[in-house]
Amino acid sequence: MNDRIERLSFTEKAVSTLLYILIAGLLSWLFYDSAIPMMISVPLYIPYVRWIKRMKIRKCKEELTEQFIRALGSVSTSLLAGLAPQNAFITAASDMEKLYGRSSLIVRTLGMINSRTASGQRLTDALGECAAMWDIQEITDFSVVFSEAEKNGSDLSEVISSCTRIMERKISAQAEAKVIIRGRQYEQRVMCLIPPGILAYLRISSKGFIGILYHDTFGIAVMTGCLAVYAAALIWSERIGDIRV
Repeated sequence: MNDRIERLSFTEKAVSTLLYILIAGLLSWLFYDSAIPMMISVPLYIPYVRWIKRMKIRKCKEELTEQFIRALGSVSTSLLAGLAPQNAFITAASDMEKLYGRSSLIVRTLGMINSRTASGQRLTDALGECAAMWDIQEITDFSVVFSEAEKNGSDLSEVISSCTRIMERKISAQAEAKVIIRGRQYEQRVMCLIPPGILAYLRISSKGFIGILYHDTFGIAVMTGCLAVYAAALIWSERIGDIRV
């Protein structure tokens, strides 16, 4: 499934490419006053696209996790009403379609589970395959708990309700932590705009003042070092916001 969702649409490819060209051109002008570094940076477009795809997958996983928790609430309600687990998941797919639309990730995921159970596969096996395909901790945990509960003859409705409450608390704690971290991350991003802003100001208003740094071996080495430090600061600031609860 990751292979499917990581594929960029034409619009996403176009926007990503234009953004890369803009950034590469701006950095080449600011740090080297030449188009040569921009052309040299072409191979970096490949890891840049990979990073874009990773961000897309991450966003989709976060979106699916929230949708999956809501779907479990629907499943629990259907079980309380006396429906069999397989039918409860079918009902949940219908409920999620009303909430998120037919093309949403949760509807597609539940549709895959329901189609496999309809063909004779056990629900626990279908859930296990879904968990392995998405590699989402919440779905994996639920798959294991559901399998054990079914083996032991536990009250599935109560088990699912308990899982839903635990997952909701986890997501809530994660969201609160992200709000705090992203506030600092936003400040860091604003600060990261200051160095190129100052450099652009000097280039426009006092070009002769920093002209010695361009088209000279020593100056190129200095600017390359500055660019490396700047890039490291950007990467570090992004990693600060990459938290898991």
